[in-house]
Amino acid sequence: MNVDIRLATIEDIPALRDLIRESVNVLGSRYYTSRQIASALNYVFGVDTQLIIDRTYFIAEVEKQIAGSGGWSKRKTLFGGDQAKPDQTDQLLDPATEAARIGAFYVRPQWARKGI
Repeated sequence: MNVDIRLATIEDIPALRDLIRESVNVLGSRYYTSRQIASALNYVFGVDTQLIIDRTYFIAEVEKQIAGSGGWSKRKTLFGGDQAKPDQTDQLLDPATEAARIGAFYVRPQWARKGI
């Protein structure tokens, strides 16, 4: 299996939304109730457009299809997609004193536990 890694683009956002929804609904169902999953998708899990703009969010593709995504942040926001940010001032971390943060990673269920 060949996995190609590339930077996510703004054009990928609709496909990333689908991936996140599918990943959380299917893979999360072993650990969370449907109510918890719905709440997480509404308030926490989602595309963080700032990471795409910062060029720190990546897509893993297998046979030209998105199998997973994830990235890192140089911003002070701890977690969450666009809907989780109370304001749009997503300040930069100070690299001299603050480490970058790993962002959420999502995988399409059929690719789970296969190295994506």
